[in-house]
Formats: sequence, structure tokens, C-alpha cells
Amino acid sequence: MRCGMSGKESLSEGLTTKKPMPIILAMRGVLAGILISLSLSLANSENIVLTALTYMDRQYEFGANSLYRMDCSAFVQRVFEVNGIRLPRSTIEQSQAGVPVSLDEIEPGDLVFFTTYRKGPSHVGIYIGNGKFVHASESRGISIDHLEDPYWSRRFLFAKRVLSKGEVKTASSKGIRSVHQERQRDEIADLIYILSNR
Repeated sequence: MRCGMSGKESLSEGLTTKKPMPIILAMRGVLAGILISLSLSLANSENIVLTALTYMDRQYEFGANSLYRMDCSAFVQRVFEVNGIRLPRSTIEQSQAGVPVSLDEIEPGDLVFFTTYRKGPSHVGIYIGNGKFVHASESRGISIDHLEDPYWSRRFLFAKRVLSKGEVKTASSKGIRSVHQERQRDEIADLIYILSNR
């Protein structure tokens, strides 16, 4: 699996000729609208995970960074950028951001790095909880896999946290919120659960 840019490849900005079905676009639009309306708590782990899941089933293309085709590092960069966090473009550069976390400490929103087609970090994904991560797979596009899957467990290198500890905690643990805000947070948690268990 190839992923990430070395800085020498050119970006493919064109959209794919195979367009997603209208119902999928509508569903993604609704999820994006929910995410935007909840941006009062901007970058927290739930918003990172929800944003990542809205990209499900988009196609993979090495070096690409367009809305419907992207590689793993472009996917991660885009998800975090939507949530107000700027990350570098390449997998290697992203692996140098944040602080290391062990698998015992890993939280949703943390980055997970793997060695695939070359030595060192060459693939990145976003941990979503329950041992799962979402990433741009060369064979399946944006999809969910398990860290304990033999392919990924043999290639796992390390995890990094780019959100501060306070941002990793759920929004409801940050202080007093209105009933309306709590209801919205519950709906987000339900969406995350449904989408991550597809």
C-alpha cells in the first residue's frame, strides 16, 4: 500500500468520472451540516471521528488530494483541517506532529501509523475507538479496519495525538452545557457508533 507524498509527485485535482449516488451525497451533506452546526466545540475527538466517517467510500488515489479521490495523508489532513487543525501533507511529516501515545492510551482522534511499501511511516489513519481506525485504503477507498487485523498489526508502528488531552475528552465532560447541546452530542455519538460499525 502506497500512501503519502514525498513532495516530488504532483497532485491530481480532477474529480472522478464515477460520481457518488445522489442519496449518498445527500446523506453526507446532512452529516456535514450537523458537523458544521456543532462547530462551537471545534476540534474534539468526536468531531474528528464524525468528519472522517463522512468521507466513507470515497476512492483512493496515490498522491491525490481532491474531494472524491485522495490518499491516506490527504484524507487525514483534510479531516483535521475541517476541524481547524493544520497538519502537514505527507505521512512522514504527519508522523512528526503531536505526541506519542501507547496503544493502552490511544483515544478516538489519534493518528495511527504503519509501514507498508517502504521502511518507516508510509500509511496513516485516524483511530475511531474499539480497536478500529478509518483510513484511505488503496484497495477499498476510505474504509474502516481493525488494528488487530493481521495485515495491520504486523505493520503498525506507533500512534500520535495531535489534539490536547482536554480536546480528546468528549464535549459533555468539558463543563455545563444546555439540554439542547447535550441532545446534539448524544445524536453525534449515535451517528459515530452507527457509522463505525458498518
